[in-house]
Amino acid sequence: MRGNEFLEKMGLIAPEYIEEAEAKQKRRKNPWLKWLAAAACICILAGVVLSVDFYEPPQEPETSAPGEGPPNFTENGIKYFISPYADSVYKELPEGFVYAGETDAGGFENCPYYINPDMPEWVFVYHEVRTNGEVDSSGTIIPAEPHDAYVRYVDERLRGKDLVCVSGDYYISMWSAKPYGNNPDVSDEYYDEMERKYGVRIEGEPPEGFVLMGTTEFSGHDTVPKGNLVSNEGELEVYTNPDNPEIIYVSTFWHTHTAEEKTQTKHEGFNVYIKYDCPFAE
Repeated sequence: MRGNEFLEKMGLIAPEYIEEAEAKQKRRKNPWLKWLAAAACICILAGVVLSVDFYEPPQEPETSAPGEGPPNFTENGIKYFISPYADSVYKELPEGFVYAGETDAGGFENCPYYINPDMPEWVFVYHEVRTNGEVDSSGTIIPAEPHDAYVRYVDERLRGKDLVCVSGDYYISMWSAKPYGNNPDVSDEYYDEMERKYGVRIEGEPPEGFVLMGTTEFSGHDTVPKGNLVSNEGELEVYTNPDNPEIIYVSTFWHTHTAEEKTQTKHEGFNVYIKYDCPFAE
């Protein structure tokens, strides 16, 4: 169900009520709670729920308890986590998202949250943060005075996944593909087979037959890239082989500093991406 059908089914309330909900003062359970995600993270806490079954109205959330990792919620068997990227904090609600109810989030009560029927993998929660989503030259989050903002949460099947779309076909990095646990990206048998054949990363030149296809267009963090050559990581050089469409190679570099190395050593090579049945691909 999409568009007007969804709004009618939800019985969307008048815009003035939405504005009232956006401005509503939230009752505090406890002071600001800090949580730090690995790599590029935001120092904000929140937990929220969103019913992704658009045939039913929003339901009561099932949120994570303190100490269970990054803020998350489970609804209809799917977990949503706070985005790990700094650019997930918004001053204004993105276009297309509508008020869907209130939930407890990150130590606060009655936080308004917003969904988009055409983008069910995202939900925005309005709550207190201590950053404007800006980073310094080293990639460290720049702190800010406490204020309310719209914060992006992402379906766990998409959160942190490195995806490249090549002519409508999806590939996922071996580094970010999850073969085990709940909602695996690929089967463990398939992952193990690809790892045996190609590894996770190679150093040096691309294998014979793989040539530069071009540089990807960046679709944005936490997005599903769509198009001829698009990535949700950034602008990447992609190498393909028409005789071997099951993988692509993406150029990369990394550093090592072992006990034998006096200084850091830079390595150049390629990350391996395997064919992926993207659950959000239309």
